[in-house]
Amino acid sequence: MATVSSEKGALLPKKASGQLPSSITGRPRFKNTTLQRDGAPNAGTPTEHSYQKLTTAGGSSELHSGASVKSVTGTGQNVVDGTAGLTSGVQRVLSNEKASEGAHSSERGARVMDEASRRAAELEAAADKLEQTETVTVNYDTRGLTSDQVADLRKKYGWNEVKPHQVPEWFKVLKKYLSLVPMLLIVAALFSVCVVEDNMRDWFSFALLLFLNNSMVWADYIGQRSAHNAIAAVEKLGAPVCQVKRDGQWQNRQVRDLVPGDVVHLKAGVIMPADGVFVTKGTTITVDESALTGESVPIRKRPGAPLLSGSVVDRGEGEMLVTKTGNDSFYGKTLSLLARAERQGYLETVLHRTSLFITFVASCCAAFLFFWQSFNSDWKLIIPERRYLIALKHAFILIASVAPAAMPVVTTTVLSVGALIITKQNAAVSRLSAIEEAAGVVILFSDKTGTLTKNQLSLFKEESMIEPGYDEETMLLYASLCSDTQEPEPIDRTINAAADMTERAKYQILEYVPFNPVDKRTEATVVSPEGKKFITTKGAPHVIRDLVCYEDQKLREQLNELILNKAKRGLRTLGVAVKPVPDGVAGDAPRWKLVGYLSLFDPPREDTAATIQRANELGIRVIMVTGDQQAIAVETARQLHMGTNIVGPEIWKEEKETGLVQGKALAEFIETVDGFAGVFPEHKYAIVNAMMDAHKLVAMTGDGVNDAPALKRATIGIAVSGATQAARAAADIILFAPGLKTIITVMSLSRQIFKRVESYIIFRIYTSLIILGMWWGCIVILRYQFPSWTLVLMSMINDFVLMSCSRDRVASSTSPMIWSMLRVICLSTWLGFLATVSILLYVVFADPSHCVNWWPRWGLPKFTPDWPLPVSEHFMSYQTNAGVWLLMTVLIQFSFQSVRTRGLFCRYNENNQFPALVIIIPQICAVVVTIFLSIYWKIAWRPGSGPRMVGINWGQAWVTIFWGILWFFVMDATKIGFYKYAWPVITRNVVYKSIAETACQREIENNNVASKVMQNTVHFLEERERNVEKLEEKVEDAFLAAVTDAGELVKNDHGKSHIDRNEHKVSPEPGKTSTEDEVSLPRKDANSFVVSITSEEGACRTGFDEADAGTAKHRVAVDQKNREVSRSSGKTSIPLHPDVGKGCAVPSITR
Repeated sequence: MATVSSEKGALLPKKASGQLPSSITGRPRFKNTTLQRDGAPNAGTPTEHSYQKLTTAGGSSELHSGASVKSVTGTGQNVVDGTAGLTSGVQRVLSNEKASEGAHSSERGARVMDEASRRAAELEAAADKLEQTETVTVNYDTRGLTSDQVADLRKKYGWNEVKPHQVPEWFKVLKKYLSLVPMLLIVAALFSVCVVEDNMRDWFSFALLLFLNNSMVWADYIGQRSAHNAIAAVEKLGAPVCQVKRDGQWQNRQVRDLVPGDVVHLKAGVIMPADGVFVTKGTTITVDESALTGESVPIRKRPGAPLLSGSVVDRGEGEMLVTKTGNDSFYGKTLSLLARAERQGYLETVLHRTSLFITFVASCCAAFLFFWQSFNSDWKLIIPERRYLIALKHAFILIASVAPAAMPVVTTTVLSVGALIITKQNAAVSRLSAIEEAAGVVILFSDKTGTLTKNQLSLFKEESMIEPGYDEETMLLYASLCSDTQEPEPIDRTINAAADMTERAKYQILEYVPFNPVDKRTEATVVSPEGKKFITTKGAPHVIRDLVCYEDQKLREQLNELILNKAKRGLRTLGVAVKPVPDGVAGDAPRWKLVGYLSLFDPPREDTAATIQRANELGIRVIMVTGDQQAIAVETARQLHMGTNIVGPEIWKEEKETGLVQGKALAEFIETVDGFAGVFPEHKYAIVNAMMDAHKLVAMTGDGVNDAPALKRATIGIAVSGATQAARAAADIILFAPGLKTIITVMSLSRQIFKRVESYIIFRIYTSLIILGMWWGCIVILRYQFPSWTLVLMSMINDFVLMSCSRDRVASSTSPMIWSMLRVICLSTWLGFLATVSILLYVVFADPSHCVNWWPRWGLPKFTPDWPLPVSEHFMSYQTNAGVWLLMTVLIQFSFQSVRTRGLFCRYNENNQFPALVIIIPQICAVVVTIFLSIYWKIAWRPGSGPRMVGINWGQAWVTIFWGILWFFVMDATKIGFYKYAWPVITRNVVYKSIAETACQREIENNNVASKVMQNTVHFLEERERNVEKLEEKVEDAFLAAVTDAGELVKNDHGKSHIDRNEHKVSPEPGKTSTEDEVSLPRKDANSFVVSITSEEGACRTGFDEADAGTAKHRVAVDQKNREVSRSSGKTSIPLHPDVGKGCAVPSITR
């Protein structure tokens, strides 16, 4: 059982970011802290561990017993780290050095070190004045809590889960009722029942509108709730797990199981599961608290320091004692005030805008028809009474019939189905909108290890390189000593399996520093059985090389050749080095000594090559981004049939030196390569950020805590199998199975969703335009009034049928999908226009009020004239209403088969699959029911106000169906023509024109950048000229000094010597003798340098090599006409790349 006590009753809170530590301001901070551990659950006297605190004692100048600067720590707040003082001292010295440019670099370095030493001494003196005495005692059992204790604590504190502010369910439903389309439906329902037309109220339309409104609202609500429940269920599969000590054993438990008093194991990448105290003696960890405090610099935590939930372990390893959980924690108190809000995806944005567009067009059309029916002289005769109210009622019913009531349901259903399919692929979606955003991904940045490869390492002992004085067993032992045994990574697991673990158990490990992506090595401080203390390390080959080579260039070249040769064969090398720990005796600092290199092999996954090929077929470029060596990455890419143009870490060095490989230039450079090797986490972020700034949709895979920024920045962040908690928290999609297959499946699925939604939008705009066009044509042109309740009935049937389109069977696109509302609106408008023309022509041909009346030509009886028009002597037929209803149903239901594909609707292949039964059956049912109703409808059946309706016979019904099918084929043919001919013309004249203007602007920007590049070239060469002059002066001074020194050695009897500048020597005058025959003088070193101007297409390099530097002063000039940068003497020049200054890719300068 853990208890925390102090004089104030609790641990002190951490100060707000930006406050000075109290050790500087003079306020008392901490008093002496004692951490107590019970050796056994029922031990009588706990063991005490005291940690001294940096505090001001209000004038006391004694140092508390045992305190020293290196062991300083704090509980409530972090203390001043000694490096902070050193850093400020170095910065102050460097700022002073800016005023003295002529000082020698070695002298400046000496002064920096002196100042740093002085600051360190000041810090020591400050520590000697600290004393004060508040004691915070932490009693806890080193064997952890028992199961009974956990049960009791859970009853008291509950589960360790944060419950944010929950929006009541009734408020969610009410909010949906108060949205635009439901409000329109409610208003239309009220008008339909309140306005009397033909001496009756339209209760039928009222009931239909309310039923439609309630159905859509509740279907949307239930769909969203089911989707979130499904995501929550999937998230439980990937719920964060931590290592907890319970009943004396380390156990893997879900984070929600923690209770105050638990002891949790921490390592790099772990998100703090609760508030607690760091209790591991003799070590520190680095914690990233940027998500909580905004402080970007990770903070070092010593024993006794508080740990806040939500922060991330950046480096180090240790144990934490949990003090607060759930809503009582720091993160929980903050999050409980907030309601969870998900970012709206592009699909939801498009559908919302489409809904607004349709509603706006319908409102404009309804407003026009309202004024037309209210003030037109003919309609004054048709509707003599309550004309304004009836016209307003018709306007709102028209808007309600056209408004896309089912659109939110379709959105939720589409994404929910997608999430369910992804779940079956061993993945979880943390953000629903990520499913549809993946449709436009053009580049996938993939890690190599564990994603492209198996991450199942094999040790090749025959390929090992062992230094003289060591053997293979010793090298494996040293590598195992700095490997993790509790939660070993694949490399540690492989080494531990090959090493003698019995021999390893004889060594005492004092401190272990785990691997991190920045240092790229592990390290352990070890005591041998003989009592000798040493440090062993293993890590990336180039990192170990830099540790052991020092100034030995020959060894460096040998190791480079060894590493490169093995990497070319696909072998990963792992360096091992050791160094002794000094025993306090004065002398040279110990150096790292190379033990050898291990060779490991990580084979590619069997399905990776086929998956990459599938990705290429989908138009997705897979770019490898790995921290491994360039040669290994190239060999792996070759085995997987990927591109082998993989660049190494030198690209980032060039960027650092020149500052030009960034922004647009970096984005364009990324599109020319196949991968990056030797990258650090900040490089991954730079790569993703450059492509996002270039408006490219990219996906990024990652597994480490340092990958989190890149995952968050990418369009789709993907946490691979085995990723850290920090990576999972930043990702949009979490994989539970290794490999790329699931990622490509998700992207393929997202494109299917894109196609379904695109078909739905085209179809929904098309049907809305049919209703608007038909109603407008009948009112304005034909002075014919269609029963308004039939519009409501058709709209309701339409919306219920449309809900099934989320499950349509469609093929994935072979290229990234990009929304083009212009294309959607143009196509749907054209199809709606053709359908409207067919309906108006049908009214003209079929109704007896017009002179055509085609029924006798079909051998069928005419429609019965039974509705007199007040504005003419002709009669309209109630049967026309039934015929128009049937025709509109056929055109609407059949047309979905056309808009779901760009080719002929009935040509089924891999790109146009046969529609799903869930689509066909509702459409067939809608048509069949409408056929029977339009035939057997009786004149006495009058569910709503307005004109009556009478059924037609079977012959007239088949002619009507034939007319609708004929126009359906016309629309399908013109649709093919639109995609093949019309849309390319629109694209050239509209879209390409916009692109051309953008390209023109971009060329201007590139010309400006190219001009700056040439200016930088000139400035660079001029700076080199000034450096040459300074070098000449130094060489001349050295030459004269050498002459003077040589003259002292080479003297004749009279003390004179002869200087031969041509031969670079000093000798006695001819005929004289001296102690030395001659002394050679140092030659003036030639000044050589190279300037290169590189671009996307290639590079040109040349150099200035002068035999005798400083013979003449040169100036640098840019010759625009001849396109070269040259010295004024004209002896040498650098030709500019032909594309420089002509709007090409931004070039870069490299020294």
